[in-house]
Amino acid sequence: STLKYQTDKKFWLEWFPADFITESLAGQFKNWFYSLIAMSTVLENTNSFKTVLGHGTVLGEDGQAMHKSMGNAIDFNEGAEKMGVDVMRWLFISHNPAENLLFGYKTADEVRRRFHLLLWNIYNFFISNALISQWQPKESKKTSQNILDRWLFSRLHNLIKQTTTSLENFDAFSATIKIEKFVNDFSTWYVRRSRDRKEDCYATFYHVLVTLAKLLAPFTPFLAEEIFKNLTDRESVHLEEWPEFETKLIDENLEKQMEEVRKICELAHAVRKETKIKVRQPLSELTITNGGIKISEDLKQLIKDELNVKKTVVKEGKGELKVSLDTQITPELKAEGEARELVRQIQDLRKKAGCRLDEKIKVAGPNWPKDKNLQNYIKKETLATELLSGHELKISK
Repeated sequence: STLKYQTDKKFWLEWFPADFITESLAGQFKNWFYSLIAMSTVLENTNSFKTVLGHGTVLGEDGQAMHKSMGNAIDFNEGAEKMGVDVMRWLFISHNPAENLLFGYKTADEVRRRFHLLLWNIYNFFISNALISQWQPKESKKTSQNILDRWLFSRLHNLIKQTTTSLENFDAFSATIKIEKFVNDFSTWYVRRSRDRKEDCYATFYHVLVTLAKLLAPFTPFLAEEIFKNLTDRESVHLEEWPEFETKLIDENLEKQMEEVRKICELAHAVRKETKIKVRQPLSELTITNGGIKISEDLKQLIKDELNVKKTVVKEGKGELKVSLDTQITPELKAEGEARELVRQIQDLRKKAGCRLDEKIKVAGPNWPKDKNLQNYIKKETLATELLSGHELKISK
């Protein structure tokens, strides 16, 4: 009746059949869904909707039905205020609709930690460093040839392609899984391996974050708007065109190779943990025995930087991937490891003292490396103008 079925059939046909309907499967399968089918068949001899999503039931965190009398009910306004509306939206969308949702503040905290904080930390890392460097975005169609940048662009354009397909199929859940995986890879691999590149990767950071904000606009509208408006001078992310993927930027082979590289690093980190050798301690050699995996020189360099080894050797082999580390520590390697440990301690002191990221300091300490190169390394990494003699490690501004 609200769509004027009996009074304005032309208007009604503009809305019939519905493209998409959704409700709790348990409660509406034989009620609303069946009633729509039955009435539509009788009145119009056709279906009344094209796509239906029947989802699980929202329960309390204790697994019980939510009731005020049981003390596990959460008022919407209270929940939105305490959780944050974007966190609440992502909590619902990223949950498998085939399963019941245990709704509550602990669940929301996990969602926030798993996704929102991870993305915000990426954004904050870029903003903090770009401001210090006074970097400004430039209109350029030139694509970076750095292997990390190429990999991230490939992952981004694959994400655009996959997210678009998921949403066109009314499958927001699978889209969130892919987006979360991308943000995790962005944080734990790209940012991790790009910290020393800084200005060389700012353009990539900028482009990816702006594009990601557009992808996130339907899911987390406020977070997407905050990131987009802070990075651009445009009015709103919600007035932008939906991003389109570029096939030429998608390199499936590179993505597979990078997966192998990360697997190699994971195995080698496990060896370090087992032998109780910290990553800060350089080692002379990593040997990779694989079943025909080809590793380019660029990828070998990534492995060396991630694992803090001087040399990477690849041997052909059959069966599963294997790695081994030369754990013999020479005096030179030990001295370098001690210098890296000093850098870590000084960085902790900088943090406790509230130093700005670009603030110069002086450092006093009882033992400094004799090697001038290691002294210069410590100065560069900690922004120290002088390494002074002292009874204990201290910094001064």
